[in-house]
Formats: sequence, structure tokens, C-alpha cells
Amino acid sequence: MTAKLTDLGFSKGIIAETIVSTYNTDGKPNAAPMGAIMEDEQHLIINLFNSSSTCSNIKANRCAVVNLTSNIEVFYKTAFKEANPSGKPPEEWFEPAKTVNAPRLRFADASIDVSVNDMVPIGTEKTKAVCNVKLVQATQNYPQVYCRAMSATVEAIIHATRVKALINEKKEQKHVSKLLELIENCSSVVNRVAPNSSYSMVMADLMKKVDSWRNSK
Repeated sequence: MTAKLTDLGFSKGIIAETIVSTYNTDGKPNAAPMGAIMEDEQHLIINLFNSSSTCSNIKANRCAVVNLTSNIEVFYKTAFKEANPSGKPPEEWFEPAKTVNAPRLRFADASIDVSVNDMVPIGTEKTKAVCNVKLVQATQNYPQVYCRAMSATVEAIIHATRVKALINEKKEQKHVSKLLELIENCSSVVNRVAPNSSYSMVMADLMKKVDSWRNSK
């Protein structure tokens, strides 16, 4: 079914956690968790790190698909490509988008085809992509019960991406310590409210990665 951004839970100025998919220069699909901000019903803002493949791909192709999913495994395996057996998300997860030259997640709860109107530098490390909404598609699913494990696992994954990037930076050690504390708190929540679940399995694997980064310092 077609939908509006607000139908999907977007609100103006609020960061929504999404998975942005693009094509690499070799034509292979790429996907990564990204925060997207609704400017209005026709525009999304995505702030990209200049060093990311997603930024390079969007600069080259001027389009992307913004995917929404409640599948925590997909969120995790697009954030940490090494969690996949092949070192990248399986190609069968993707299919061509309808209106732009980008891949979409086949099993996304919703997907938003976007073209990129403008790329605006933010300091020296980031670029703001101003995106025009071309098509919004959504499945008709039953409402889902809310479990704290979902938000706690997503939060831990986001913190862990920062830990991985900063753990060897001496001047960032205070920040890293705070992030590690937050990850531990998230892990505690997940193991308490959702033991023996997909959330706890993802969290266990994530904690192994965090420990390996600590030990490699």
C-alpha cells in the first residue's frame, strides 16, 4: 500500500532510525543504519559521514531507499557487515526499487524511494543529503506489542558503531567509557526482558565484538 511519512511514524524534526540502501560503484547493494529526519511530507534529511560508502554512493547516484524494519537481525547485520558469513548482507535481501536506481530491502515493513536534491557539507566530517520523497510503500501488518528489548538493542548497536570508531583514539577514551557503560545497561535490559530471543542473541554477539575491540587496544 502507499502511505505518507506521517503514517509511518515520522514527525518533523525527529530523528528516525532507518536502514538506507544504495548501490556501490560495482553495482552491488549496500545498506547501513542511518538516522533520517522529516523536513515535511515530501522531504527527508540524512546526515552522512563523508567516509561512509553510503555517502559516496549517494553522491554518485543521487538517490537511495530509506527502509523501515522491526527485524533486529537486519539492523545489526547492516551496521556490522562482519556479522554476515560473507562479510556483507546477502544480495537476496535486496531487489531494485521502483522509481530510483537503488536497492530496497525485500522484507522491509516500509520503504521510501528518494532522490537527492542537494548535498550540503556539515563541517569537515559530514554531509547533509536533502532528499525528495518519490514513493512510499508499506506492508499491512498487524500491530506489534512493544518490548523494551527492541529499542535497547538498537541503542546498543548505535553506541557500538561509535565505540568501534573511537576506541583507539586517546582523546576519546572518556567518551568511549561512557558509551561502554550505556551498552552494558542496554545488555542488562535485553537479558532481563527478552532472554533466549533474537534480541539477546544479537546482543551476545555484539558484546563479543566489543570485548574484542577492548582486547585489541
